[in-house]
Amino acid sequence: MKKLIYVLFIFVSCLNAQIFQSIAKDKGVFENKNVNRFYCDNCAMSLAKYYKTNYLYKGHQYASLHCLYEVSKGNIEGEVKVVDAKTMKFIDAKKAYFVVGSSKRGTMSMTSKYAFKNKKDALEFKSKYSGNIMNFEDAYITARNDFQNDLSMINTKKEKKIYKIGKKMYEKKCEQVNVNNFKSLPELKTKLEKVCKVHIDKKLQAIAIYLWDIKKKNKHMRKIVSIKVPKDAKCPICGMFVYKYPKWACMVVYKNKKYYFDGPKDMLKFIFQKGKDNITEMYVSDYFTTKKIDAKKAYFVIGSDVYGPMGKELPAFESDEAAYNFKNDHFGKKVLFYSEITDEVLEYLK
Repeated sequence: MKKLIYVLFIFVSCLNAQIFQSIAKDKGVFENKNVNRFYCDNCAMSLAKYYKTNYLYKGHQYASLHCLYEVSKGNIEGEVKVVDAKTMKFIDAKKAYFVVGSSKRGTMSMTSKYAFKNKKDALEFKSKYSGNIMNFEDAYITARNDFQNDLSMINTKKEKKIYKIGKKMYEKKCEQVNVNNFKSLPELKTKLEKVCKVHIDKKLQAIAIYLWDIKKKNKHMRKIVSIKVPKDAKCPICGMFVYKYPKWACMVVYKNKKYYFDGPKDMLKFIFQKGKDNITEMYVSDYFTTKKIDAKKAYFVIGSDVYGPMGKELPAFESDEAAYNFKNDHFGKKVLFYSEITDEVLEYLK
């Protein structure tokens, strides 16, 4: 009996589970002029699922500030409305108080941005979830500064997972469509609702993105090679399971044996303990793409406001441009080469 109650509890919990931004469709306001008013007019994602970060601009509704920035091309003219994350009502974005960079998940961005009509509500939200209070202009500038990094993150997700899921679902669950007959991603997704035996929005979105990017825009399904971490691999420094943290995963070869780590910090501790000359191979994961890169060729950022599984970390990047963009966006102190990492650096990371 207890087991049955437990199973029912888990089942109900799963039914009720939703991301922070979500509301039921009948609880929101949807004024999109699009063919489907429940889809973002830029990315076609569910507006209800990401309602707390919705914007209204020139009669079109968008799921995020990232989407608004993309369609407005950095130039906002006229009235902009945003959802008040407390009341769920649309308010004047230019008079709103934004909490930027809270611990709550962002929409299409690594930096979350939630708006409030009243400063008191913004301060209360900040006290619970951290972040910085800004006006719309500063939040919009943050979206502009984040745009390329966020776009890289989004494209990586597409290449690593979304295209594969979309292709598989389209071939198994849908009638064939001519993507050239559709002028927008939301229009295509609306059609797919009718010709696909798919009722989960996330999967329908994957099909739409696959068709739009690969079939219509002729993008290539680039394969990103990541560090393959065995599920039973534990970090020899802290004992954590490494596979749970793909953007932080590291690997070294020591005495012909592979060792896996849940972040560059622990990997470097191991290297310093065993001696650099005794390590024959060392790899880190690019923070944005999870691509496997030679640690000696990577760029590391120290002192940022982004923490890893074991606290302060050294997020790694394949390019100096990505590293410096991350440093500037996340208050990093310095970009380091592998050769510049010393005992003093590891001491700072404690």
